[in-house]
Amino acid sequence: MRRPILILLALAFALVAAAGPLAAQQKDLTWTAGQVGGGWYTQAGGFVELIKSKDPRFNIKVVPGAGIQNMSKLQQGETEIAWGLPPFIVASYMGQDPYKDKHPDMRLVMNGLGLVHIQFCVPADYPAKSIREVFERKGPLTIGTTPPGGSDEWVMRKVFEFYKTTYADVRGRGGKVVLVSYTDLVTQYRDRNMDVLFANLAVPGAALQEASLARKMRILPMDADLIKFLEGFGLAKGVVPRGSYKDVVNNDVDIPTITMANTIVANAKTPPDTVYEFTKILVGNVDGIRKVHPAFKDFDPKDAPKLANVPLHPGAERAYKEAGLLK
Repeated sequence: MRRPILILLALAFALVAAAGPLAAQQKDLTWTAGQVGGGWYTQAGGFVELIKSKDPRFNIKVVPGAGIQNMSKLQQGETEIAWGLPPFIVASYMGQDPYKDKHPDMRLVMNGLGLVHIQFCVPADYPAKSIREVFERKGPLTIGTTPPGGSDEWVMRKVFEFYKTTYADVRGRGGKVVLVSYTDLVTQYRDRNMDVLFANLAVPGAALQEASLARKMRILPMDADLIKFLEGFGLAKGVVPRGSYKDVVNNDVDIPTITMANTIVANAKTPPDTVYEFTKILVGNVDGIRKVHPAFKDFDPKDAPKLANVPLHPGAERAYKEAGLLK
């Protein structure tokens, strides 16, 4: 009886010993993305599939997040990597609005991954044909975006500020400010419970495609003075390109708006070897990146290591130097 038991024990120890190096090689990461139903969440999933297809040792868990909150979660060590937007990445590192404290552990991994666009959406038959008209109308207004902590709501408050309006003003006129997930925003818009759907998404945004399919939509252009005001907060002038949405009635023209670049950042304490392998795979598979989402179709790896005022993660720096993108 003893010999079979000894053999089983020996096999068990052998399996544990064999699994040890494999477990040690596994690269675990949490990637904080955006709202479920939004572009970032889906895009992060696409990147994870690409990375795992090249290196199965990666075990990357994608979790919901928001553009502003992600930076604080990264600084606090709640996540190893995150999606971010340059105005908020820099602001967090410097300790500027909307952040109270500096985030010294902020490190750049990859910049230039396409753009997100502010899209001020109304039903095709809505009486106002400009954003200014929306705020000058005296009747009730129901306007919706994602909850505080994300870039959408932060930019929307800046638009309110420009037009000298507050959430309290909207509510005082019998209107509503709806702050819910993209999934719920689509439902509210489709069910005719919302006048304005305010989104900050890569174009074409899946949520807006779904919403406009159910109820024809117009994306209102930003006036030059509003764009100039928002540029003062680090946002950049851009357009929603013509032809982006089949069910948007002014889809035949470029629509002026504000944009921000999609950026991947990491905590300084995220292991350099892991970030190196992560970055190396992406830099070596540019065509794969471009296929993840139409917003990435013009991705140029030369832009990846560039973001003023925020240091590169040493793992990413090594990958870029090996690829000849940095000296």
